[in-house]
Amino acid sequence: MQNTFATNVVSVMVTLVGTAAALFLAAYFTWRRRLVLAAVCLGCFFALFNPSVAMSAELCKPIRYADGDTFTFKRGHESVRVRLAGYDALERGQPFSKRATDRLRELTEGGAQCDCYKEDKYGRSVCTVRTKAGVNVATEMLKAGYACIDQRFESEAAPEDRAAARAALADAQAQRRGMWSLPDPVCAVDFRRAKNAQ
Repeated sequence: MQNTFATNVVSVMVTLVGTAAALFLAAYFTWRRRLVLAAVCLGCFFALFNPSVAMSAELCKPIRYADGDTFTFKRGHESVRVRLAGYDALERGQPFSKRATDRLRELTEGGAQCDCYKEDKYGRSVCTVRTKAGVNVATEMLKAGYACIDQRFESEAAPEDRAAARAALADAQAQRRGMWSLPDPVCAVDFRRAKNAQ
């Protein structure tokens, strides 16, 4: 727990120093009428300054994977079940469901950034999850063809994450990756609906 706290404090401090420096340089170059350099510094400022990641994301290291969009990690002595936001992975029993779980493990088993913002009806923490490098896991899962976008919750994502998710899904469909290589692909929400109707 102390290691996680220390890592988060260092991460926040580095981010704050970097953003402050970029903003200061942007102001300085604007004052000196070096507008191109000022624009570059402003670009760096906006690239670095992501309050949701810097201020609320925590380091999470999964210890158990239920499927392609759910895992459990430890927060002190507490086990936290996470439902990853931004996509709906294939259900067990669907083609490519095991590959979806394996891909999620590849992306997160060394640790990830979890930005949890609500609890779902099953008691799971709903979190935007990024790799240690800051890549949104939802985008990677969609790009691999192991998931669909659940439109009921799409509006919860940040606009840039929504756009990236849509582009990743379109790319997977166009390249016929994962589930999109099947003649009749079925999204998890439709699979569950059909199963419950039986």
